[in-house]
Amino acid sequence: MASRRIEDLHPITQQKAREFLELAKKNGIEVLIYCTYRSPEEQGILYKQGRLREFGITVSELNEERKKLGLYPLSEKEANRIVTNARGWQSYHQYGVAFDCVPLSGGKPDWSNKEAYKALGQIAKEIGLEWGGNWKHFKEFPHFQDSETYQHIVKRR
Repeated sequence: MASRRIEDLHPITQQKAREFLELAKKNGIEVLIYCTYRSPEEQGILYKQGRLREFGITVSELNEERKKLGLYPLSEKEANRIVTNARGWQSYHQYGVAFDCVPLSGGKPDWSNKEAYKALGQIAKEIGLEWGGNWKHFKEFPHFQDSETYQHIVKRR
């Protein structure tokens, strides 16, 4: 199961995530980071979601794979909705340089709060993070990544 611990991020990204949370709070936005590191196996299962026909599997088979990793079962509707375009090792989560978050309203996740996400996207830009809400083709409002640190990691390999 994916981690939500900031400590599981790359040290530079940890620093940026903490600054992100601090600036969000100063701007009156309470935020829950719910995913930091995600294993390549879990990423692969997320990639299969919405692509069952392509992989020749049923919802039940997908849910069996999810169960092995401690993930909750999906409904038919959820299993047929694409949630990522990244396979295992294609997501910044596997390198510890990305996190997913949601703004809170009254202590509860507010997934539809576009204004809060836009403000968080601006905060991210100010501290050197890329916001998935700015992507052209697959907008991912909860996703923030540290592309600069990722590039540094990839060049060292």
